[in-house]
Amino acid sequence: MNINPASINQVKSWKKLQLSKYRRRESLFLAEGLRCVEQIIENGVIAIDALLIDDSFSLPADFPDSDIPAYSLSPNDFAAVTDTDTPQGIAAVCHTPKASDLSHFIETRSIIAGFDAIQDPGNLGTMIRTASWFGAGGLLIGNGTVDPFHPKVVRSTAGATGTIPYIKGDLSEMLTEFNNSGKEIFLLDGGETSEALRGFNPGEGRILIAGNEGNGVSPSLFKEGRRAVRIDGHPERVESLNAAVALSIGLYHLTGM
Repeated sequence: MNINPASINQVKSWKKLQLSKYRRRESLFLAEGLRCVEQIIENGVIAIDALLIDDSFSLPADFPDSDIPAYSLSPNDFAAVTDTDTPQGIAAVCHTPKASDLSHFIETRSIIAGFDAIQDPGNLGTMIRTASWFGAGGLLIGNGTVDPFHPKVVRSTAGATGTIPYIKGDLSEMLTEFNNSGKEIFLLDGGETSEALRGFNPGEGRILIAGNEGNGVSPSLFKEGRRAVRIDGHPERVESLNAAVALSIGLYHLTGM
């Protein structure tokens, strides 16, 4: 692999990718960490614009061989470009995949995962990774949810970023379209009137929605034709499940994996 020194202007440009407005404008995002970068290269789904390598980092002998432009940065410059306290020495500047059409989501028979105002980047990244593991056919990124291409989200997906089609927008409007198409919609909810998730058999073409970490699914999303489902446990010991854990259990159950 041919590695060239990064210019000052390149470093300045890559550093801006920590800002959501710049990521949107340039349609680029940053993926950091050896395993994350290797997985993105191996998946072959996302186009990589450049590899960024800390001068003090040594690529492993089995790192995927490619013709992707690679640049070396000083440890200080690499730390400025990335957002971790202890940078892992390698990152990839990736092209943001375009959002899908709603028609794709209506036609898919795979389960769809939706996120209502998920604010913690680590939670969202874990959810995306889990959805990929269970073969989700789409992701619904509702308004108020953290940018799925935020560096911390990407890092938490461990390379699963871009493996699933997605839509960003008003979750209420999207769910109305799914209701009209006849899809079953499940809203994760710990309320007493919710139905036990274990009472439903696995099925195709369903939608599972996880809500905000503190407030749960927005009340406005609970409408006729949608099921509020709970995951039974021991509420006398702990108030609720982590949102990412709840989604994982829901995907496991509804897909019959």
